Amino acid sequence: MALDRRQFLKGGALAIGSMLIPVAPSVRAAIFSQSLEPPVADAAVSDWVWIDREGRVVIGVSQCEVGQGIYTGLPQVLADEMDADWEHIVVRFVTGKDAYRQLAGGESFSQFVAASTSMTKFYERMRVAGAQAREFFLQAGALHLNVPALQCRTEKGRVFDRMSGRSVGYGELVAYAPRVALNPKPVLKSAADARNSLVGKYVHRIDTPEKVNGTAIFGIDVEVPGMLIGVPWITPSLTGVVLDIRNEAEIRRMPGIVDLVMTRHLSMLNMMGIDKDRRHNTVIVVAQSYWQAKKAADLLDVEYEHGDAATVASAAIDSANQAALEQSQLAQVVNRGGASGLIEEARADASRFHEARYEAPYVAHASMEPCNATSRFRGNTIETWGPFQGQDMVRTALSGIFGLKPEDVVVNTTFLGGSFGRKYLPDAVIHATFASKAVGKPVKVIYPREIDIRHDYLRPPCVSHYRAALDSKGYPTAIWARYAGQSLFWQMRRETVEKAGGWDESMVECMYAPVYKFPALHVEAGIVEQPIALSYLRGVGSVASVFFLESFINELSAKAGIDELEYRRTLLADSPETVRVLDETARAAGWNSPAQKGHYRGLAVNQWVGRNDAFTSYLALIVEVRVESGRVRVVRAVCGIDCGKVINPNLVAANVEGGIGFALTTALHSAIHFADGAIVEGNFNTYPLLRIAEMPKVEVVIVASERPPQGCGEVATAVVAPALASALRKATGTAFRAMPFGTNLGASL
Repeated sequence: MALDRRQFLKGGALAIGSMLIPVAPSVRAAIFSQSLEPPVADAAVSDWVWIDREGRVVIGVSQCEVGQGIYTGLPQVLADEMDADWEHIVVRFVTGKDAYRQLAGGESFSQFVAASTSMTKFYERMRVAGAQAREFFLQAGALHLNVPALQCRTEKGRVFDRMSGRSVGYGELVAYAPRVALNPKPVLKSAADARNSLVGKYVHRIDTPEKVNGTAIFGIDVEVPGMLIGVPWITPSLTGVVLDIRNEAEIRRMPGIVDLVMTRHLSMLNMMGIDKDRRHNTVIVVAQSYWQAKKAADLLDVEYEHGDAATVASAAIDSANQAALEQSQLAQVVNRGGASGLIEEARADASRFHEARYEAPYVAHASMEPCNATSRFRGNTIETWGPFQGQDMVRTALSGIFGLKPEDVVVNTTFLGGSFGRKYLPDAVIHATFASKAVGKPVKVIYPREIDIRHDYLRPPCVSHYRAALDSKGYPTAIWARYAGQSLFWQMRRETVEKAGGWDESMVECMYAPVYKFPALHVEAGIVEQPIALSYLRGVGSVASVFFLESFINELSAKAGIDELEYRRTLLADSPETVRVLDETARAAGWNSPAQKGHYRGLAVNQWVGRNDAFTSYLALIVEVRVESGRVRVVRAVCGIDCGKVINPNLVAANVEGGIGFALTTALHSAIHFADGAIVEGNFNTYPLLRIAEMPKVEVVIVASERPPQGCGEVATAVVAPALASALRKATGTAFRAMPFGTNLGASL
């Protein structure tokens, strides 16, 4: 039977049918329901567990699926704790309650996905919810079977009487909910109870079938009866203001055009309340179809004022960053052991001194599905549909702008076609709501790729200058590092920067508390203000900072003539966890065996500490490149990771693999440039991504750990560039100190 990609609910609401398809008939598998209707209230066991009309257990997941596999991982935890039958589980996305909110990543208490905290923040919550459900079903089953609760046991969604062997399914027991209260402090399973645990098993992702057979509903697939399509035109200049639409009458006469709606594409300073300018810089062309709206938007003749960003250009940005790096006084991050004095003493002796400068560019999110959102404004309520990474961000933004209460904003979350942090921001749904208010109908706003890239909220650039004083063996007695660039937190969390004394912790990731044992350390940072909107992007500041530090360590080991691995083992004396991961990775990669002819390897490690100390994960990566016929190709990547207790090895491996592919794109290709106050790149012909033929074989080494689950969603991103740079240096004899490397490879061979 043919499967329709779009399913609709009756009565005018978006319908997303429940495509209940297991991953494979031979594999015990839960299923994911895409329905946006709330679970049946009278079948509720708790905020997390329901029984559906067919008697199946429904598990709610409040962390949206952005590709990290959370619709599988969190239900595994809950289903295991409640002794549910994985073959008869239905997973649903849930929203709107405090139970679904978290305090993490420096964000306010809200419902969102970011900073690799989903498992760390909800693991215990899922265990408790599962244990509560298990105890409820035990008590309800005892009442139903008319036996003492201590005489009962649970297994695969049923309650058994140990004496008689009689049993009853969970689906038959929900009617006892009014008589059996949930235990606020249920007894969790012991290690002995978990011998046959679902946790730790290689379980296939339950959302894969829909994404393979085309039935998955992403934001761009949303259909609402009577819906119109909006395509934005935004002033090319980052600080532009619309003055006039010269050909407005002509555009309005085009087939299918309904309206031209003026709005503002908010800067990050607008969103944070720092910049109060709300003048229009955007025209939403609303039409009957996307192509009608897109054609009209392309033909708009708009008179606009450039604003303060008129002279912003890449050369000027680079000069400003380098000038900041040379300032005599920067904000002091770390200063211990008299590092500056030791560095100055060593400068006269080349054998005892080493220095290097590194650069990382602006980078765009460029998610597979461009930004989009659908909204229906009804005066006293707003209903939205889309790929939302922050549900409460949508509620807060729209209620504040349109004068409503947050509970008056209904947020329906679809699958996200990639995000990398981009779809946490509410700009698309703000545009859609303004357009819906203007035309009196639901409007889906879709960003063309050029708008998606040229009006993204970017990862900022950074430059650094490292110096080291070395002992007689070539190990550092002192490290001095300076950083400069536009500051992410100066836009998004200014009070954090001010409280720290003027430095941005996201800029100096891994250096304000390095994993290495440096006897003396001096770190400084300078902020260069630019009118360029920034936001979180997968890996955040660590992608640059770990590239700088790890590349410098590799250069020091080469100068000392010591193997990269052995050099690090000496410096990691205070981190046996990192050494353990490093050794396991080296063993899997065959580091101590000679590489094939024409093959070269590079190494990097990282201790990833989650924002606000949410978690700690340890990683090591060995990258192998091959030089053949004058061309370099990345052929293998072996990544070891200790991310605590592993709920599903399949999900950990997929996150690491995806992170390596994403980071190879930024290491080899990604860079945003500016001219005349605007972003130059607009599509994948000028902003290339990693092609599938460039993707190496990736092997993930999961190092066993007794710690609670830690983060793994973005932690593999930071180690890729330095490991690759080291391999390329060995292959070409050239130091790769500026990302992206792709433009420099040809000249190096």
